Amino acid sequence: MPRLLEKFNPQEITLLIGKASSGDNGAMDSLMPLIYPDLKRIASGIRHKQMVVSKTLNTTSLVNEAWLKLNKYGIKAESRKHFFCIIAKAMRQILVNSAKEKLCLKRDAKKLTLDVSNLATESEAQFMLKLEEIIKSIEESHGRLAEVFQFKYFLGFSEVEIAETLDVNIRTIRRDWLTVKKIIQEII
Repeated sequence: MPRLLEKFNPQEITLLIGKASSGDNGAMDSLMPLIYPDLKRIASGIRHKQMVVSKTLNTTSLVNEAWLKLNKYGIKAESRKHFFCIIAKAMRQILVNSAKEKLCLKRDAKKLTLDVSNLATESEAQFMLKLEEIIKSIEESHGRLAEVFQFKYFLGFSEVEIAETLDVNIRTIRRDWLTVKKIIQEII
């Protein structure tokens, strides 16, 4: 979990998230400068873990796209952690959509010419889509396992933070993490 900057009051951020969840656009506007560094850390982590090196969708662009998406559709966050999970999921969705678009464009471009420089971005896009497929597969049959994976892999939550967020015992989280790793290894 990204650590909120010490110079800002965590209660103020939680209060603003609550107001934003109630539809207060002013709260969303006030919230952005307070959490922007944390959003950049989350976006950077997601891009790094998903091996995204796109020049068109850099960390700043990803944060801005996610923020626009949240402003458009609104948020219903129950806590600060839940809010950051919503942001991370929005960022992941943006990257998945970008990957789908890249593969579609690559397919069309290959019909015309073979460009070796596109191979790296194509494999990144394929990795993104495969990861999304794995997450959706796990979500269908094991909802909590998918949550544990997303908290640990995308947001970097500790086992203790995941246990607190999901309101379960830490031993359950450890067992879930081992199970989800085993499922992923079987799929890959």
